[in-house]
Amino acid sequence: MMKRRPFREEEYLEAIFILEERYGRARVKELSEMLGVKPPSVVEYLEKLVRKGLVDYVKGRGEIRLTEQGRRIAEQVYRKHVLLRKFLEMIGVPRDVAEEDACRIEHVVSQITLERIIALIELLETCPLTRELREGKKPKCRQEKP
Repeated sequence: MMKRRPFREEEYLEAIFILEERYGRARVKELSEMLGVKPPSVVEYLEKLVRKGLVDYVKGRGEIRLTEQGRRIAEQVYRKHVLLRKFLEMIGVPRDVAEEDACRIEHVVSQITLERIIALIELLETCPLTRELREGKKPKCRQEKP
């Protein structure tokens, strides 16, 4: 069984990844705002990530970069987040709730469960009943007998 990374570590890496994708860089101020954490706390945690070889950061310059290893982890976490949000939206969960729930679930879901969710997403994408499910209805897969 794979050892899970700390929730906070994944949150930081994912947030840095999103900022880099969105703006081409990540800075302490934006990361602080995104995570709802004070800048000194961000700097303190960044130093831990530097020691683990997951980010490059020099205090005072403000710019944060994911290392190759950090980027690989961040991409995995982000991919899980996107897939989980998509699945939750497909089954009728409102987008804001799906976003929040995906953010929590992404840190604890196993690879096996994620693979089954991906298979279910693929099935739902081709199923004509998915629209009813998104609308909060309970679709019937087969005709009920009289």
